[in-house]
Amino acid sequence: MKYLSFKKFIFFLFLNILIGHNLYSQDEYNKWVVGIGINAVDYFPIDNTKHNVNTGNPDGFFNEITNAQDHWNIGGPKINVTRYLKKKFSFDAGLSLNKITKLGEIMIDDITYIAIDGNIQYNIFNNQRVINPFVFAGGGYTFADRSGGTFNSGIGANLWFSPKFGLNAQWAYKYNSPDFALLPHFYYSLSVVMKLGMTGRGGKRFMWRDGASCF
Repeated sequence: MKYLSFKKFIFFLFLNILIGHNLYSQDEYNKWVVGIGINAVDYFPIDNTKHNVNTGNPDGFFNEITNAQDHWNIGGPKINVTRYLKKKFSFDAGLSLNKITKLGEIMIDDITYIAIDGNIQYNIFNNQRVINPFVFAGGGYTFADRSGGTFNSGIGANLWFSPKFGLNAQWAYKYNSPDFALLPHFYYSLSVVMKLGMTGRGGKRFMWRDGASCF
């Protein structure tokens, strides 16, 4: 009985998070979000043979995509600013710094990685509360040993643990044509995000349920 009661408690807690009274979404009243965090670059799960580069991957696309210990180059910071545009759309601009020491399973001398990206985000739900998943696409330019432009596409989500602060997680595929030197790669990031200039409907500041200002 205690086990069933605990399951009911978890279920109703999760339900309350999803349909709670506080709206944590970014919208026309909360247009700006800034973030800072870490990022990871992974060359292994991509067939880079067309770029004449061996990453040690015999099985092609998506192979060992979650093998962070052996293949991910983890670094930072990542700094980004997101601006709400209209309805479910936002524009996100980001700057990422990293140091590349692994081309898949191949260890290399350190290469400085600098990426500037601009992506359009499409929120999957309107007025999403607490958890806000989205898809995105855009482009950027990466400066590394082999530099060039990229076409970006991916998925992400914001998890708001207060009306002002949250976490942002993103997974992206950054493509570059074999006609250019830059290698396609997977890119991951995890950031702490904060809303700026939060206001409620009619220009009033956002308020907690008990009436206290959230900032």
